[in-house]
Amino acid sequence: MRPTGKLLLTILLLALLLTACNLPTVTPPGTNTATVAAPTQESSPIAISTEVIPTPIPARIQAGNAAKLVLGQRAAVSNIQSIAWAGNASLLNLVTQNSDANGNQVYGFTSVNAYDLSTRSVASFSNLRVAAMAADGKTAALLSTDMSNYSVVDFSGGNQELYSAAPGYLIGSLSFSPDRRYLAVTKAESWEVVLLDMTTLQEVRTLSGFETAAPVFDAGFSHSPQWIVWHARGTIQLQEVESGTLGPVFSHEDFVTAFDLSADGTLLASAAGKTVDGNMVSAVTIWDASNGNEIRTLVLSAPANALEFSPDGKLLAVAVGTDLQVWNPADGQLLTTLSGHSDQVIKVAFSPDQTSIATSGLDNQLNLWQVLE
Repeated sequence: MRPTGKLLLTILLLALLLTACNLPTVTPPGTNTATVAAPTQESSPIAISTEVIPTPIPARIQAGNAAKLVLGQRAAVSNIQSIAWAGNASLLNLVTQNSDANGNQVYGFTSVNAYDLSTRSVASFSNLRVAAMAADGKTAALLSTDMSNYSVVDFSGGNQELYSAAPGYLIGSLSFSPDRRYLAVTKAESWEVVLLDMTTLQEVRTLSGFETAAPVFDAGFSHSPQWIVWHARGTIQLQEVESGTLGPVFSHEDFVTAFDLSADGTLLASAAGKTVDGNMVSAVTIWDASNGNEIRTLVLSAPANALEFSPDGKLLAVAVGTDLQVWNPADGQLLTTLSGHSDQVIKVAFSPDQTSIATSGLDNQLNLWQVLE
């Protein structure tokens, strides 16, 4: 049976209605839409914007904004032994110690740009370790693995050797004064520190007088160019660089795990177990460096692995377990606790402009903590 003409018309209308139900929704153009001509072969290439999107500038870290600290930058770096800021906070110099495929120790120096932690330069040594970095960011002291000789090199000039010596004694440690005036060379088997004048490259004096029953000790510069800091087990003592005068003795109940001297030499912070309210706790003691008096005690939840004063001496960064804590040493207030490492934090360093705190941990991560405004 053939459909009639009326029936065919009805079927066609139903098909059109069903098709319309499946059509996509189209938004009509606005009334002011401009007409764009189709490009021709003679058309100019499309211009790409070169506008630089500004990134947040880190603010100076202070007690009032420390609670706003966040993880600003992160990079993976294996086995960092020390962190040194340079170039007025534009560079971070990292000393590392790793093993090659044959199990031999490789001592490295890596300079990274602070704004994005990209690598700027790398140097490595198999029989010399980078024992100290100067504040200029380019001068380094290298110590032989047998501790018998050392050299001063300029990493910015193709590792040019500026000075070398085999002094005839075992060298315990090397450290530059913050003003780069001296290099302190600590003897490993006697309580003496030899000062090398970095201008004349001559040994100018030997400091001694510190005494301890401990067989292991160290001595060198902290953040004040005025003082050498002696440390052995639970004892710390300062010695004035120019006169050789010994300051007060700072005694502790337990081994000192970390310490730092403020840049102006007025405050000493030391971490050690301490009896507080009848209980032995992990703590940091803030001392008056001039007379040895205790100013206050900061009670911690775990031993401090590292600590450092801010350049203005008004903040104290403390590595506690896997966290970074920032304290106000003036009133003993804990300002913030920052979690970003998956293993123990072992190094802490404030930038010279006080806009960043660098931390490194056993998780092989380098973190920059900043207040981004």
